[in-house]
Amino acid sequence: MVEKLLFSDAGSGILFNLGCEVSFGGHWHPAGVVLLPVSKEAQQVTMPPGAVLAGIRFHPAMGYSLLGKRFDTPVTIEQGSDDFLVLQVLQQQLRQCSNHSARIATVYRWIKRTFEFEKLTHQTTLDIVSAVQSSGTGQSLPVGTRQIERHFQKWMGITPKHYQRILRVKEALEQIKSAPDMPLADLAFEQGFADQAHMTREFSKIAKITPKKYSLRVKQTLRERPGRYRRDMHLNR
Repeated sequence: MVEKLLFSDAGSGILFNLGCEVSFGGHWHPAGVVLLPVSKEAQQVTMPPGAVLAGIRFHPAMGYSLLGKRFDTPVTIEQGSDDFLVLQVLQQQLRQCSNHSARIATVYRWIKRTFEFEKLTHQTTLDIVSAVQSSGTGQSLPVGTRQIERHFQKWMGITPKHYQRILRVKEALEQIKSAPDMPLADLAFEQGFADQAHMTREFSKIAKITPKKYSLRVKQTLRERPGRYRRDMHLNR
């Protein structure tokens, strides 16, 4: 049994469960296609022996832009349903793949055939989200503040400020992973939290773990699997 905390990134996705039931967000999901909601906080994932998963992860707001809908809870596509029939076809193709490399290639080809990435609306979405990501650096916003508020509520169900909070926690998690011995007070200052206590509160709400506990977990992993952990850090950058 593998249990893992999947941290929030404000993105959404499509999960193809090709094996036994898996649990995420406190619910067990049988084999099939699951449309994932916007990730607003960390989720506990449980994968029993024999679990086989594949999926597509969308950048923030791009799930809405490409699928035309936002999902606030995981939605399982029923077999035989006309909704998102193409995803059921892809599910069957993935079942026939013998390894992860074949699944990745199959998903990649399907994405290129299915989605139009050059549409002006997609680029506008990317520009607005990118501007909110960088707004702390003084970058001007492409549309008015009220418009951005409405867009974010429609696309992700959160405010731009909430999105920035998720990003700040995500960046702090990555910093701890790369430098677990860094004093937490210094980390809080570097990442723009008011103080260490503020950072701890934000971690508890969004990452579902405190900075101290995550730092200890990283250090333990380094001691137990130093070579593998360094490789994972390199791949995540």
